[in-house]
Amino acid sequence: MAHFVQGTSRMIAAESSTEHKECAEPSTRKNLMNSLEQKIRCLEKQRKELLEVNQQWDQQFRSMKELYERKVAELKTKLDAAERFLSTREKDPHQRQRKDDRQREDDRQRDLTRDRLQREEKEKERLNEELHELKEENKLLKGKNTLANKEKEHYECEIKRLNKVSVRSSMGD
Repeated sequence: MAHFVQGTSRMIAAESSTEHKECAEPSTRKNLMNSLEQKIRCLEKQRKELLEVNQQWDQQFRSMKELYERKVAELKTKLDAAERFLSTREKDPHQRQRKDDRQREDDRQRDLTRDRLQREEKEKERLNEELHELKEENKLLKGKNTLANKEKEHYECEIKRLNKVSVRSSMGD
């Protein structure tokens, strides 16, 4: 803007001096016209640059304005939600207490169930171990039973043999 004012004041000064000299010299007039044309081109160039800078600033301002408007809207939404939350807590503190009590009861029930399941799992493991031991004992007893049955058969056969021998010896006497 300062360049514009300085250029304008120089132009006015040049115009007033040219009016006096126009009468004096035609070649000076031509030089003066060229000088004025150059100044006009310079001023037009400055004007274009100023408009470009102004447009850039305008775009930046608009984008910043949109950004801050969105942020303000988000903050208003958060504020409204916080105010609603606080107003519901203030309106019914007993409801909050009941909800807390229900939550504690649910937690207690969950803990009891978890403890019961752990006890049942341990009991199941113990019973599985006991079952395994009983199966092993059963297997051992079956083996002993089989052996005892074989011994029984052997003794029965031996008794029959001895009885036959006894019967023969008593008949033969």
